[in-house]
Amino acid sequence: MRNLVSLLFLVLFFTGCDKIPPRVPPVKPECTLDSAAIIVRTNALVSNTRKVLLEDYTGHTCGNCPPAAKKAEELLGKYNRLIVIANHVSETFAKPKVLDYFEDFRDPSSTDWDVFFNMSGAGLPKGSVNRMLILDKYPQNYSTWEGNVVSELAKPQSVKLDLTTTYDPGQKILNVKVLTTFKAVIAEDVYLNMVLTMDSVVGDQKDYLPPSGAVVVNGDRRPDYRFDHIMVKSLNGTWGQLLKSGGTAVNDTVSVRKDCNVVSKCFYKDQVCTDDRHMYLVVFAYNNKTKEILQVEKVKIR
Repeated sequence: MRNLVSLLFLVLFFTGCDKIPPRVPPVKPECTLDSAAIIVRTNALVSNTRKVLLEDYTGHTCGNCPPAAKKAEELLGKYNRLIVIANHVSETFAKPKVLDYFEDFRDPSSTDWDVFFNMSGAGLPKGSVNRMLILDKYPQNYSTWEGNVVSELAKPQSVKLDLTTTYDPGQKILNVKVLTTFKAVIAEDVYLNMVLTMDSVVGDQKDYLPPSGAVVVNGDRRPDYRFDHIMVKSLNGTWGQLLKSGGTAVNDTVSVRKDCNVVSKCFYKDQVCTDDRHMYLVVFAYNNKTKEILQVEKVKIR
């Protein structure tokens, strides 16, 4: 009897198993924006002029860095064709702490640039205007930034970048289209970077010379410091993507897209995160041989 019951159990088990459908991995849904909610932005009205990129390499425990950030803001007020990215870099100057300076504003692309251009290795604050190589060095003291900005702004526009962003704030998904038009012959390969930046983040910043009236704790920590132009992330990698190989001709055009970009990142747990109301797309084209920036453009995504 016991053998009969065991036999029936085995028959029922294997018969039942035959009826179980095969396991199919879930299919990832396509990136579909809500057409009723999307926000479209473009820089079409200002893309016919040359712009210049200033990169400020900084960190929240760099007590000498706030004057450089102040200089960047001063230059933005004087030159409306200037665009700024703040790269928070290095274990020494940007690593979070346990009880204060707990945000982590570092980004892998900023770290790669820092190492390649030897910015923090030269001692922060340092920066770069259009990644110019001056006396065989990329790092520039902020006292030299304005002269370099003026020099770069005086050059003719060699690349035109027309940006179009389509953003779905409900899903926090951003689609990007860039139309590049070459206005000069460029002999080397040209690459394109697309990055997101953000303004208006409040946190701790070490400041050895705080302005009068600033809230200061323990002699040099400013707990309500405002961070702007923070490099959030690159949409197409540290060095971007190839636009044109082996040289360009005047009026050559290249169109590229980067869709389904998730606009979400936290700098500290879920307490200090990106706010799309203060986020921007920054796109720049550069000469891959010299790394010099040829043109940069910026649009607010929302």
